[in-house]
Parts: sequence; C-alpha cells; structure tokens
Amino acid sequence: MGGRIQSIQATSTEAFVESFDRIENDAERDQIFISRYPQSRLLDLLDISEMKCYWLSLTQGTGTIEPSLEKINHFLESSIRDNTGNIYFEGMEWLISLHGFDAVHSMLRTLSERVSMSEWSVYISISGNSLDAREMSRFYREVPLLEIKENEQDVHKSSEDELPHQVLNNAKLEMDLNDDGTPKLVFLTKLPRSGFSKSILQRRILQWRRMGLDTVDIEASLFNPNVDEMYSKYLELEENVRKATELERYVLEHVLDSQERTIALFRIRQLTGLDELESFYFSD
Repeated sequence: MGGRIQSIQATSTEAFVESFDRIENDAERDQIFISRYPQSRLLDLLDISEMKCYWLSLTQGTGTIEPSLEKINHFLESSIRDNTGNIYFEGMEWLISLHGFDAVHSMLRTLSERVSMSEWSVYISISGNSLDAREMSRFYREVPLLEIKENEQDVHKSSEDELPHQVLNNAKLEMDLNDDGTPKLVFLTKLPRSGFSKSILQRRILQWRRMGLDTVDIEASLFNPNVDEMYSKYLELEENVRKATELERYVLEHVLDSQERTIALFRIRQLTGLDELESFYFSD
C-alpha cells in the first residue's frame, strides 16, 4: 500500500487517531503525524516514540512546522521523496481559514500528484461540516474519503453529504472522582478482536493508567509481535479490571473502617489479590 492520498472524517484529534489506528499498517513503514497540538498534548493518544510528531504552529522550534503552504508543501514533498511510510495530517480547516480554500486546494492537487508517484500514503483529517457542499465536493475529488470499517477499509464513493459508515467513539476518557480525589474506576467498552492492534491496546493502557491502575503486567505484551497472544493478555487484564471496578464500588459504599478501606483500595488499584477480596466481600 502506498502512493495514495485520502481523507478521514473526524471532528477531533482523538477521533482522527481512533480512526487511523484501524487502518492495517506495516510496522516497517515510517510514521509521521502533523497536528495543531504540541507533542505534550499527544502523549495520551499516541506512542510518540514510534511516530515522528510535528506541531503545526507559528511558534518556531524543533519539531514544529510553520503553517505556510510553501513550508508545508516543502516538508511533505521532501518526506515522501524516499523510503515508504504514512503521513497523518490534521489542521486542514485552520489552513483554509488562514489561506483560503482555493490556495489549499491547489496545494492538495499538487501533493496528490506527488504522492501517486511515491510509496507513501497520506491521510488528512477533515470535519464533514467545515466546508460548503461545493468546496467539499472539490476537496474529495483530490482527497477521496476513506471509509473506516471494523476490519477493512474502502474508499467512500457516495455523496459528500453522507457520513462514514461507522462513527467511532472518542478515545478520551473523562474522569469522575471519588471523595478523596482519586479517579473512579469505570467499565470501558470491551475491545473486539477484529481490528485489535498494538496502538489500540496502548490507548486502553493509558486509560487504565489514568484511573490509577497498575498495568505493568500487560505492558510487556506490547512488544509481542503475535496479536492473538497480545489480545489474550488484554482479555485477562480486562477481566481483572472488571473485578476491580465492582470491588471498588462495594468497598466505597460498605466498608466503613478507614484502615480496611485504604488497604483494600490499594490492592484493588494494584490489581492484586482480587480473588481473595471477592471471596471476602462477596462470599454471601
């Protein structure tokens, strides 16, 4: 795969990342992410150690790209000149507000020609309601809409007014807090085997971490090239997190002794001795 430029409908960085994570990808290909946000804002969404991230910003410095069409075009063309890889680009709406649709459209037409002669794939985030119908139609002629499905990918060929087949859930997790200020454990949607990948598991681990859970047992599986084994490890920890969530709710509601509660909650967050805690609290 390579030599093509496509768009992905997304209304946020999180939705864009969630979508392109479902695209089948060769680990040997270079990965570049260009965003309106600095690298520090992307830590919860991406493994930036495996992806080169560039901040589209007026602030100049290492890892930034000035939002001028000339600078962006030069960066993209020089990037796709050699090797193979994927470029994920968000901020198109901002560029259009700065330079106008016609100028950006012209850049995309030139880029499309360059990409078609390369071994690179370029994926551009676009919000479905950011352009009028005529502009959206012109945009899609240069950058066809990629429809992200559960376990496959197709170029969307229907009307530009039609939404993608699947609306993906926002990966960002808003935290409710307990009375002591710690984040509450919550049930997360079980990840299906179809479309499961290292990147998706990484984001689930980040969600668990933000809830204060110890994920060290599964982090080693991120280096396992066997996705089936990685998914099996995920299922094991998913079950432990389910137990921990139920236990925390019970302890917070029914355990009044402060020392017992503190010890139980610590063990729950460490995901240790859960069977023993279940036997103790749920034996009846």
